[in-house]
Amino acid sequence: MNVLIISQPVLSYSNNMGKTLMAYFSAFPANNVSQFFLRQGEPTNTDVCENYYRFSDLDAVKSILNHKIRGTVFDKTQIVPPVVDEPENIKLDDAYKLGAAHKAWMLLARDTIWKLSNWKNKKLLAWLDSMNPDIIFLAPGDGAFSYRLADEIARYLSKPLAVVCMDDYFINNRNKGELLGGIRQKLFMNVVNKTIQNAAAIFTICDEMNKAYTNLFHKQCVTLHTSADNKSMVLKSDASRVSYIGNLSCGRYKTLLELGRAISEINDDTLTKVIDVYSGSKEAEYISPLKNAPGINFRGAIPAEQVPEVMSESVMVIHTESFDPAMKELVRFSVSTKIAESLMYGPCLLAYGPEGIASIDYLKENNAAYVISRPEDLEKGLEEILTNKELREQIVRNARALALKNHNADVNPRKVRKWLQEVVDKSQNESSTN
Repeated sequence: MNVLIISQPVLSYSNNMGKTLMAYFSAFPANNVSQFFLRQGEPTNTDVCENYYRFSDLDAVKSILNHKIRGTVFDKTQIVPPVVDEPENIKLDDAYKLGAAHKAWMLLARDTIWKLSNWKNKKLLAWLDSMNPDIIFLAPGDGAFSYRLADEIARYLSKPLAVVCMDDYFINNRNKGELLGGIRQKLFMNVVNKTIQNAAAIFTICDEMNKAYTNLFHKQCVTLHTSADNKSMVLKSDASRVSYIGNLSCGRYKTLLELGRAISEINDDTLTKVIDVYSGSKEAEYISPLKNAPGINFRGAIPAEQVPEVMSESVMVIHTESFDPAMKELVRFSVSTKIAESLMYGPCLLAYGPEGIASIDYLKENNAAYVISRPEDLEKGLEEILTNKELREQIVRNARALALKNHNADVNPRKVRKWLQEVVDKSQNESSTN
């Protein structure tokens, strides 16, 4: 079975979607997987996928301006693309930062550019024919163009389309407070509904999203949990650090400030009074308050290979979400890849955030973390979990059991392969009877 992945970022260990997709398809031979990616970047992996095609926003704009065929093919013998000169690299970074704001007018403008662009050119069609996929696997974002593009490709190839939803762009209108937010969401959902109705399968990252989207689209979804490798890591018995590893957006830096203040005020000199915060976030509005906050030691970014080392030296790692209603709605169905990794091989997980968020509820329902869901319980809760070694060890045992059940990197990719094969078989059987 050949699979064509369509997503914005390229498969990579350096971004969450890329990493999740690589885990999904690790059970496939690399020569059976191809990717059409829609963001400027360079493929660096041939373990999971050997063939790539890139058509980015920059290609879309240039195809309109000069009417030339754009798009770049990468195969396993050409995995390093042509060197891009430094000035263009700077432009691409600036363009990406602008697009990352996700304002309604920007999303409308971006969708218009893709509509006018010559993305569906003879170069792409020849590449698609040569890949000969049996199924298209779409991992979309908040751009209508990606849904429309995947739907057109599925119809061109006469192959089934599967869609995986990793974040909520459908129920929560992230631009509802903007002048064009309502009309943009209506136009967006018109495209989404058409694509979803044409899709042969819908996957979601958690059961809460599954229930919501099954009801929204009137099509049964399948939960596809994020996978994590079972690393052979020994937690140090004398570990005393408390660590946070992750991004600071969506109000998380504010709850970290609360955590830092509370841990610094614990009246027990035998306990740590500081949280080591590791994050690659660059925004000054997040970093400046943390650098000057009580109970916080901001340590910046670390490479992925150092994360297990930090975990092994920590008595506890933190997952947190904001109590702000707007932020709560934004992350309602989000389940961080770091959660799967922490459950699989990390120390005791402390979850601080409100109920009604998928990640917090998931950890609480499975007793896989020490959950504090009210700010008034924070200081008391921190003191209890830091002084109760037996409770921490029980939580770790529960976490390991949950990880092996839902996040096993040896099992989940085989589930993906089985489910996609069932979709392909069903499609082929229907085609043969028509």
